[in-house]
Amino acid sequence: MVSRVDFIVIGGGMMGGPCARYLALAGHSVALIAAPEPAPGATGPWGSHFDAARITRRVASDPDWSLATRRAIARYADLEARSGLRIFHETGAVMAGPEVGPMAGFTSRFLAVARGLDAPPAILDAEAIRARTGLALPAGSRATHETDQGGWMDPRAMRAAQWRLAEAAGATRFAAPAIGRDGTEVTLADGTRLSGGHVIVATGPHAASDGLLPARPKLKVWARTIAFARLSEAEGTRLAGLPSAIWVPEGWAYELYMLPPVRYPDGRLYLKIGGQVDSPRIGSAEEMDAWFHGSGDAEVGARLLAEMRRVLPGLDAEATHTEPCAVVWSDTGFPYIAPAGPGVTVLCGGNGAAAKCGDELGRLGALVATGAGLAGEGYAQDFRAVWA
Repeated sequence: MVSRVDFIVIGGGMMGGPCARYLALAGHSVALIAAPEPAPGATGPWGSHFDAARITRRVASDPDWSLATRRAIARYADLEARSGLRIFHETGAVMAGPEVGPMAGFTSRFLAVARGLDAPPAILDAEAIRARTGLALPAGSRATHETDQGGWMDPRAMRAAQWRLAEAAGATRFAAPAIGRDGTEVTLADGTRLSGGHVIVATGPHAASDGLLPARPKLKVWARTIAFARLSEAEGTRLAGLPSAIWVPEGWAYELYMLPPVRYPDGRLYLKIGGQVDSPRIGSAEEMDAWFHGSGDAEVGARLLAEMRRVLPGLDAEATHTEPCAVVWSDTGFPYIAPAGPGVTVLCGGNGAAAKCGDELGRLGALVATGAGLAGEGYAQDFRAVWA
């Protein structure tokens, strides 16, 4: 038997979950295909929403990313109130870079965005940032310090809130992954068949390899390593005032990010750091599983932890470890939110920046899927898709 709905959303991550919610709120019948988090050692699908903390901030090096995030941040409180889940932790956020050298353009771009904001954040030098936050940025850095509307958000809580509210609005969630699409009919791994008026494919890092789109989107999926420092309760208390941070280490040609102390599912407090300019590519579900069954790259992790200690002099970590991560980059540097063929919309390509603004990107996906389009939404980008 085939279940029929107006819209089928494949993927329940940072973009797919809110897309389903917005469609259901608009009165459409919606099937949300959203698999649960894989157990350790299991097969995927993997996604960025299986995490405890991601940086959120208004400042960005591009105005459109800033606009999407500001709109999403403005809705965090309502999502929390209606779902009963805490999503946003307003610890503040620092974004820093050098005024000279190969990364000076990065710095000038985010400073320009910051200056154009309503209630712009303070713009400070490295000495002032250290006095305010304890972060020992490289000399010559210029930084924004957002004391409100910045900090970190919990992707797992956001995912759960979006699913809960989508179902409350009338959507039906299916836990088995999609394994095939024929027109607007979708088959799940457990044999369930769904027929929709329209299909939205929001499968994140899998969109270029899962065969659910009419053509293959041009995406690069990078196998990245993140590093963690486990803190004692006393050290966590000492560092409790840390903001989220993005900065360029001295002499580096790319930026790193670091989260303040966050309590993870094992009950312990950790600092997390990440950032790579190059890493192995992932081209299939099998390669994704193999990467996530490992612990990342130890050499990359050592470099990251060295920079963590440099920016936090006197850090007292109980232990450190590395974990795998994956980042999806589109050809445009922005998400693909566009028609992909008759009855199909593509909604993917987070570019390492979509977790914090997924609610807004999902809303845009719902607009495109219903034919409303994005004209008048205030973005310079058209979010077109590029096909391989």
